[in-house]
Amino acid sequence: MAKACVKCKQRKKKCSGGVPCDYCLKIDEPQGCEYKTRVKSKVAKVTERYILSLKNRIQQLEAQLAKTASEVPENTEQPLTTSDINPLMESENGLEYGFQAPPSKLSTRDRYLGLSSCAQFLKKVKQSLPNSIDANVVASKDCTLAALKVHTEPQIDPFRIEKILNEIIPDFKEARKLIQNASEMIGADYMFIEKDYADITVKKMLDRDQIPKKPEDLLQFTIELLRLMTCLALGSLFDRSNESSRYMGVTFHRASLSLYGSLAYAFDQASSAALVQSLLNMAYFALSQNKTTFAFATVGTAIRTMFTLGYHKKTQSMIENRTFWLCFIYDRLLAVRFGFPLMIGERDINAPIFNEADESQTTVSLDVYHFVAQVKLAMITTQIISKIYMQNPFSFLHNCHAVLKQLKHWFDSLPNELKFDYDDIKTGMIRSTFNLHINYNYSIIITTRPVLLYVVNMIFSNTGDEEKTLEQGQCDLISGLLESCIQAAEIQSRILAKLYYDGKMAVCSFLDCHYIFGATIILILAGYCQMHMEQSVLYSGDIELLFDAINHNLKILQRLSEYNVVARNFNEQLTEFIETMSSKEVVGPLEKEDGQRQNSPLSFSQNFKRQNSTLNDLEEDEKRIFDLDDLAFVDLSHLLNYIDDQFPSTSMVDQFLERDFLSNNCREP
Repeated sequence: MAKACVKCKQRKKKCSGGVPCDYCLKIDEPQGCEYKTRVKSKVAKVTERYILSLKNRIQQLEAQLAKTASEVPENTEQPLTTSDINPLMESENGLEYGFQAPPSKLSTRDRYLGLSSCAQFLKKVKQSLPNSIDANVVASKDCTLAALKVHTEPQIDPFRIEKILNEIIPDFKEARKLIQNASEMIGADYMFIEKDYADITVKKMLDRDQIPKKPEDLLQFTIELLRLMTCLALGSLFDRSNESSRYMGVTFHRASLSLYGSLAYAFDQASSAALVQSLLNMAYFALSQNKTTFAFATVGTAIRTMFTLGYHKKTQSMIENRTFWLCFIYDRLLAVRFGFPLMIGERDINAPIFNEADESQTTVSLDVYHFVAQVKLAMITTQIISKIYMQNPFSFLHNCHAVLKQLKHWFDSLPNELKFDYDDIKTGMIRSTFNLHINYNYSIIITTRPVLLYVVNMIFSNTGDEEKTLEQGQCDLISGLLESCIQAAEIQSRILAKLYYDGKMAVCSFLDCHYIFGATIILILAGYCQMHMEQSVLYSGDIELLFDAINHNLKILQRLSEYNVVARNFNEQLTEFIETMSSKEVVGPLEKEDGQRQNSPLSFSQNFKRQNSTLNDLEEDEKRIFDLDDLAFVDLSHLLNYIDDQFPSTSMVDQFLERDFLSNNCREP
């Protein structure tokens, strides 16, 4: 790593060498602290003559191989590689079948073509023609999508652009503040803004005397204006200094839709990294307005636009690379939270992860650390979806163990700069750091919560005989899985409550409300099941503290409901869920004939009635929930070691879970 960060070098300051360094902390720009080190190029430049010599050598070897094959008895079959069978595929050593034209750089006007396209097939045919044909002639006549498309002037209405600039866009100072709000509250995980975006790009746009006249320049200006409008809409979500900011956010969002409609007439020419980023920003805003269908459709458009640009195969800049992995994160975000199908298959990805994309230099910064860690966690999300919530040939215990092992490795591999003390949470850190730990606990919850559903079903199918249902080994295993699930939900609640009390929560965001919603469901089920099971399977802590955490979550959602439609929706669902779990129809069959036990269904509902009567004392209740000095991070080591030692894949417990649990509670029929 370089001895001094970029900012200290520019300002000629002594750098402490940390990430972030002391100077960047002093000027309150920790995210801008980065170290860049040049790397010697690993690309070897070769001449066309050298390539032809290699090709001749390959032909000689193929001739020798064919001669050897002719001497082998007819009943002896030689294995064929994929490249031998299908000339469309690249061989294992990376050389294509026949002549390979020099690669051309992708631009916003070029389009990616997969091997199954007819134009790509024709290109392969041309490349296989005899060597006497001029390679330049072949390359110039490639029937690619870029060559086939009709180039027409973009039909952008300049009067609409002028109207947006004059009537909707705020002044530079206000625009800069909104952009900074969006960057700080959302984090680098779900939004990409260049460091000097406001001071250079936005200022240049707003300082123009008039919009561009040339159609090509007007198109690029409109694309950048669309991106600015989406950033302003997101920034307005978190602007607490202006009471009308929520309405301005809707105004900015509607203007974004209007600009996007204008670009639809020239979508082929407009497709670019900036357009993809704008679509993702629009999707984030739609989620905050509880517009799930629109968000999913918009992310789908962004991903498919990215596919046409070929970013999943090769990126030419860090911006393109970052744009692709943002699409990947959004794809996993929607898939795991709404059960939507994945749109990006990991087998189709050739693009390196962020910092590996630039071979000329290595960049070290908090932004790089955050984004790479978030991408790797999103990859584990793929495993959660495929192993836990889809049919596969392995047992649940095997899949759960594999996913939890990956999560543990991810957590252990975090740089020290991305870790914090769970017993002393400081909200002054960058929001992206909190996002990582929140997502980590959420991943544990969705991996292990099917076991909680199994226990709920067990209670309702065995009234009063729960302790006879489980053998000791089965009970210990389920207890270990549930302990991790409930502890993750508690930690999730604690972090989010701390952010809320300190004014650091993205109060208009969908994600924070959804995290509270998911954690509260787990805690409600844990409290309910614990009060109806004589055997202590679920929760070993203080039941009163558990209900305190539940009620804190409910009160926070209720407070957020005043200006967050998503929080209002989640609060209504949780309230209805508690009423259902407390109803006579649900708790009646669980009452014993010889009278109610100490932890009766009645006491379950009373816990909420008692706590909800003190809604105005939310700040006072805060002190109790944060008196927990023994709530550390979820350490999966003990559980993983226990499964390895006690429960091999052929054990009775494994078969028990697979037969009675998976078939009924986890996967789709």
